[in-house]
Amino acid sequence: MIIMENQGKGKNNNNNEERIMNNPNQVRSIMDWWQQYSPMAWGEMYNEYIAYITSMTEIYKEYIKRSEKMTELYKELAENTERMTDLYKESVKNTERMTNHWLNKFPNPPSSKEQRREKQVNKLKDKK
Repeated sequence: MIIMENQGKGKNNNNNEERIMNNPNQVRSIMDWWQQYSPMAWGEMYNEYIAYITSMTEIYKEYIKRSEKMTELYKELAENTERMTDLYKESVKNTERMTNHWLNKFPNPPSSKEQRREKQVNKLKDKK
């Protein structure tokens, strides 16, 4: 019985294959599948992948170079900022020295309150 059942299925399988081969849509889908998954298609995809990896490697190398350049520029900026801070401090010291020099050369006039007190003190001295 098993043999007969298998034989009957074999005939149905042949009929199915004939139907698939006779239907152009089925043949086209099989051909599309084969073109997509054939060894040649895999070879093309692999070559495209290699080209992609190569270009990404170049991009990463360029990124690394530019990052190193940016690091150098930031270091240079920090050094310049430090120099500017030192120059600013020196400028403040020089300004203070000059201000003190001129203040010593030309003393500040007394304020109006001090002037009134001096006048009062002088008047009192004069009366005595």
